[in-house]
Amino acid sequence: MSKLKEIGLAKEEEPLTPQKRISPTSINNFFKCPRSYFYDYVAKIRVIPNIHLIKGSMVHETLEKFFKAYPKGDSVDLAQHALDIFETYWVKHQKEVRTLELKPEEVLTAKQDCLNMLNEYIITLKRQIKMLLDVGKAESERHAYYLLKPKFREIFVEDKELHCCGYIDRITKGFDGRITLADYKTSSNYGVGMTEEHERQLSIYSLLYNLQEKIMPDLVAVSFLRYGETYFLKVTPSLLRYARDTITDVWGKTRTIDIEAYPLKESSLCKWCQYHSICSGHDDWESIVRQQRLKDLVKSEKLK
Repeated sequence: MSKLKEIGLAKEEEPLTPQKRISPTSINNFFKCPRSYFYDYVAKIRVIPNIHLIKGSMVHETLEKFFKAYPKGDSVDLAQHALDIFETYWVKHQKEVRTLELKPEEVLTAKQDCLNMLNEYIITLKRQIKMLLDVGKAESERHAYYLLKPKFREIFVEDKELHCCGYIDRITKGFDGRITLADYKTSSNYGVGMTEEHERQLSIYSLLYNLQEKIMPDLVAVSFLRYGETYFLKVTPSLLRYARDTITDVWGKTRTIDIEAYPLKESSLCKWCQYHSICSGHDDWESIVRQQRLKDLVKSEKLK
């Protein structure tokens, strides 16, 4: 606690407390860097949202509203419908975007990036609609839309005994009855297959869904909206066991408010971390410089 006070991150009237409920996101944060987890979920340091988080929110909100109902009218353009929805959320989030003080061209690039992701998603959806029409599974585009529409656009899952909860982006039930849980990814990170981080997150979603709904999903998937690619992972008893062990392990290690219990895990990703200035000592140095300038100012005033 004393170290936090020294760098101005904690106050006497704001006692630190361990996270009451962990989530797949916070668990992955802990594995990425325990110190970053501490700053996020124990110290709860307020940071300005970055453009990537804002873009992710807008795309997620657009897709959620897109799947509420098939648009009315005789001639429907699903792509334009999605873009029209996005425009409302783009306007809604403008206050947050302005706080970032980005250059006009950077804002336009961010918006175009969102549009590219949505266009890619709609292209894939329209391809699926055409396939259903071609094989006679759907009578019309509207019928195909409702066949492909997620069972839930987003569902909150929680297990109180494990102290863990999260939001699943999409749940679908195939023609064969198989249940698939999917998580949307809007980041530019991409590679063949899933990363360990993706598998960990999806395994936890599958366990929470199984415990809450009393149904074991068949598959979990990560959908890269930017690239129009989806990768699947089969849900097995061993995957659920892995998720339970992971949750229990992280829960046990995060019951303290001692910053020293959350070691810094240095890697090439540190330069992108929002807490880089703290861990690198830059904030400490800035504090020393400010104090010295204040002393010099006071001294000069006394000499007048």
